[in-house]
Amino acid sequence: MTLNDYRKQFKRNLMIIRTANGTSDASAGRTEDASDPVYENVDYAIVFLFNNRRRNFNTAEELEELVLELVRITNNGIISGQGLFGSGADSIRFHYVRSQDIAAFWYWFTRGLYWMLRSQYMEVEEIAAFCEYVINSTGYFFSDGCSIVSMLMSTYVFMRFDLPCPEYTSGEEYKAAAAREKIPTVSDLHRLAADSEFRRFVSYYLKICPSRKIGYNSFVERAGDGSYICKLTGQLSGERNRDFRQNIEAFYEEHSDACVIFDCRTLAWIDMEGISVLTDLRASGRQFVLRNLNADILVLLKVEGFEEYLDKNEKLRKIDLSGCPKINEGAAGIIYKVSDEIVAKMFKEEPDYYDLVKRRIAQKNALIAGVPAPFSFGYAEYDGKIVILMELLNAKSLLQIFSSEEDGDEYIVRYAQFVKQLHEIRDEEKLKYFERDLLGKEILGKADRCDLVLKEEHRGRARKIIEAIDEPECLVHGDIHPKNIMVSMDEMLFIDFDSFSTGKAVYDLGTLYRALLCNTTEGASDFNAFLGLPLGKCQRIWDVFIGEYYKDEQEEFIQRKISEAKLIGTVLALARLIRVEASHELISKWAEELEKVSEGRFF
Repeated sequence: MTLNDYRKQFKRNLMIIRTANGTSDASAGRTEDASDPVYENVDYAIVFLFNNRRRNFNTAEELEELVLELVRITNNGIISGQGLFGSGADSIRFHYVRSQDIAAFWYWFTRGLYWMLRSQYMEVEEIAAFCEYVINSTGYFFSDGCSIVSMLMSTYVFMRFDLPCPEYTSGEEYKAAAAREKIPTVSDLHRLAADSEFRRFVSYYLKICPSRKIGYNSFVERAGDGSYICKLTGQLSGERNRDFRQNIEAFYEEHSDACVIFDCRTLAWIDMEGISVLTDLRASGRQFVLRNLNADILVLLKVEGFEEYLDKNEKLRKIDLSGCPKINEGAAGIIYKVSDEIVAKMFKEEPDYYDLVKRRIAQKNALIAGVPAPFSFGYAEYDGKIVILMELLNAKSLLQIFSSEEDGDEYIVRYAQFVKQLHEIRDEEKLKYFERDLLGKEILGKADRCDLVLKEEHRGRARKIIEAIDEPECLVHGDIHPKNIMVSMDEMLFIDFDSFSTGKAVYDLGTLYRALLCNTTEGASDFNAFLGLPLGKCQRIWDVFIGEYYKDEQEEFIQRKISEAKLIGTVLALARLIRVEASHELISKWAEELEKVSEGRFF
């Protein structure tokens, strides 16, 4: 895509958006003739963005300054005696963010866009839609030119990936798709990805993006400087790997000494079969390098030992966690506070790459489904290990709050309400994006493990009880203990999506029971070894949580659910003790406890 290509596409779209029903719909008294200064400014703005399309931003502030410079160029000679940002009374006609919230919303927008561009956390078209929707339909940040700036920023996103811009069909259709019926608040910020009005706009936007129709490409082209470029586009998997192999081998038959630059700017994915094509090429002496990889593919090649295929500039960001405070620790990893905005998760053991991808996909889908979660915006490297970077603004865990006695019961009530909101997500349109019953299968497998240490008459009983639980399918987190609930900007967020899937709500309650009341060890019977809290406090958290979670249910129902959760929690605790080869005395104690809780009215 050339500069003139983007210039023509943008001006076409601008004319469509600024015209409704055949008449001018320009703001601030602008006209459609050549004397309108906006058209001259647009030319300068497109050149400015095109010249910066390859820029790598090291901080969110650098990206913010680019956007502000774009606003200055766009409004040159138009804004007189005003600041860049809007001020004054709230809009009566449109549902923009309130004036008092503009600063917070702007801060969030620039940081969110920075994370998206760094990690390709969302699809290219979704990032572009995000720019248009937030700037023009939600934030409406600037004194003038919001619609044009929003379109320029979306164009910039497409420029960075050498993709064509959307093809708008009519101003009326665009405005109908972007219209809001409610005013966003600061508390809505983390839920924008799931906002039904935003998803409606994204759905519309994807339909008008020709980039969605671009097919797979693996043909080598000769660049102006004489180099050989092969632009890999889309998904490199399945049958496309055979096409890739045939095309590239045919090229090397004619150009055996050539070094091909594989430009992966628009390559969304490459599977292990695709990597084997590269491996075979290298084994036969062919020369090539990979450039412009997204974060997931870069990590894949690093983990699988193919760093030699990468251009020398393709490296994971280095990060130093040695002086960073530890804010959370679980069985799999440790979370460090890098800054007031960023945390890093370092795994205790080298993670399986596909598990990393699964977590990121689950976290993204969770956001879209309406589950409050932080942005996971990429990877870094510390001390030779891969870490995941996440956005958490001035966050602290619920465990830290409970440890400090800070409004304990109030936060427990909010905790229960927060988890229940997750379990109320039962729409099949949302559930279909998640692995089915991952947590349930894990619990049943651990129940089978527990049978190894139970008396014969009790074997299989826990499995039968769990299989008989009658509850609707919903979203479950898989490990809802207080370490995995963060409070950021007074909003609760889930972290650690290792077991996020569909399942039954009581599964989650069982994991909570296990974390709170099944973590005693020898010599510390009055203290929770995992959470570091007195058992009396853990019991208080459990009682208040359950009381709030089931506050509208009958007592008989509540007692049945408590029994089921207790059984599941005990299964999880005993299975872990068996796995880590704990003392015979401790395993026997919890085996007796499981036999006890599995008896009763169930049979």
